[in-house]
Amino acid sequence: MPTIRSATPADLPQVGKALANAFADDPIWTWLTSHDEQRYHRGAPGFFEADARSILSGPGQVLVDENLGGAALWCAPDHWRSTVGQTLRIAPPAFRLLGARLPRALASLTAMEREHPKDPPHWYLSILGTDPSHQGRGVGSALIHAVTDRCDEEGVPAYLESSKESNIAFYARHGFEVTSEHRFAKGGPMLWLMWRDPR
Repeated sequence: MPTIRSATPADLPQVGKALANAFADDPIWTWLTSHDEQRYHRGAPGFFEADARSILSGPGQVLVDENLGGAALWCAPDHWRSTVGQTLRIAPPAFRLLGARLPRALASLTAMEREHPKDPPHWYLSILGTDPSHQGRGVGSALIHAVTDRCDEEGVPAYLESSKESNIAFYARHGFEVTSEHRFAKGGPMLWLMWRDPR
């Protein structure tokens, strides 16, 4: 199992690159950027870096492996809603990435937040990604275990949304179960909402 640690501010540019590569073929990001690969690769690293920085500045955790090949952005219980400050911090890179599509993305994210379970308090895995060049080495599993082991010790649930149906079995191996399906937006891709009770 790879060694996992908390990210430092100096790690965040590489975290942004690793997550951008990890989500390059993601159905939701492909849909949001209207299959514009050049725009995605120009803007995605900065967006994911800013998102990680917003988590790092709050009560959540940004976890990485020793090679910075993957990252997990975990929001602490009762802190999964974006604050005004977090939204303002990620707004400029989000606009660079999405441009005129940003309002559509914000509306979809608002709808998604309405589907987020409110109780009981839980850890929220908002983003998990491994650069394709580092996949198959257990990085993703280690990034999950770092928090779900804590969940089991403290009796706290965990929650995530999977944007790929092919990832459901991976998350199921870590104790997550699909609770419902949700279309990200009208005409958009599906999301699978997954919940994990502590063991």
